[in-house]
Amino acid sequence: MYVDPPEAGDRGLADAEISLENRGWVAYHWTSNHHNVHLDSEELAIAELKRFVEAGGRTIVDPTNNGLGRDPGPLVRIAEATGTHIIMGAGYYLGGTHPEDMADRSIDDLAAEIIRDIEVGVDGTNVRAGLIGEIGCTYPWLPNEQKSLRAAVVAQKETGAPLMVHPGRDPKSPEEIAEIVAEEGGDLTRTTICHIDRTCTDRAWLSDMADTGCYLEYDLFGNESSWYPPNPSVDMPSDAERMDVVLWHFEQGLERQILLSHDIATKHRLHAYGGLGYDHLITNVMPRLLQRGLRAAEIELLVIENPARIFAFDTSG
Repeated sequence: MYVDPPEAGDRGLADAEISLENRGWVAYHWTSNHHNVHLDSEELAIAELKRFVEAGGRTIVDPTNNGLGRDPGPLVRIAEATGTHIIMGAGYYLGGTHPEDMADRSIDDLAAEIIRDIEVGVDGTNVRAGLIGEIGCTYPWLPNEQKSLRAAVVAQKETGAPLMVHPGRDPKSPEEIAEIVAEEGGDLTRTTICHIDRTCTDRAWLSDMADTGCYLEYDLFGNESSWYPPNPSVDMPSDAERMDVVLWHFEQGLERQILLSHDIATKHRLHAYGGLGYDHLITNVMPRLLQRGLRAAEIELLVIENPARIFAFDTSG
């Protein structure tokens, strides 16, 4: 993850370890602290996931892919230590994380690499990816990002794997992504657009996106700060507002296209650093959705049936 330089008066906090004294600042400026943006402790991951399992969780989707520090070895050890299923990602993230030779690589070459990660194994191991993503797109997007997405669609068609795409921070970005997936012959009903809750929650726009067939992922549950450092022009919604949108999907008959998650990529979101942890949806959000009128079967649709449907491979081809 990128680290945004803090304001001049806060420069000393960029390299400080998280403590009770600075935790509030880190949570507000969560992209400006080096310690915060590195999740690199197996011991910590195991402890946090054990709390997720104790709450009833069984599967974690880790869309860490090329350029973000993907490492299959620790994922295997963490899965074994916690009894969880971990779905590992493939493909390439945002342009700033691409390898130096990305401009020289062809769509077919990139697609072959993704297919190999899924069918053979990642980085010379027999640990196979179960997800294409999250494929990174900025807005306006870079040529290599568009090429990366086209390669991901080729791989989706070949393998039947689900596709997850990180859109740029503008409502036009998911629209363009859906157009590219369709243009390349991909399956939008097997495609997830991430980070809807920081991109656009306009109801007409959401209806149009749902009409494409894609899954809409509200994946910032637990991020309760309205200040959104990666895009200060956007006010981040609260969990209450996210739940309002979820209920709207049910009212519109679009509940089978919703995915819920946390997008935990920083330490301050973990229990060990004063956060709500990987179990937040189970422990806190689901009871509130029940209080707001959803039935147990509808909660199960959101957190079990929808993920099981999108993350299963399509072998019909």
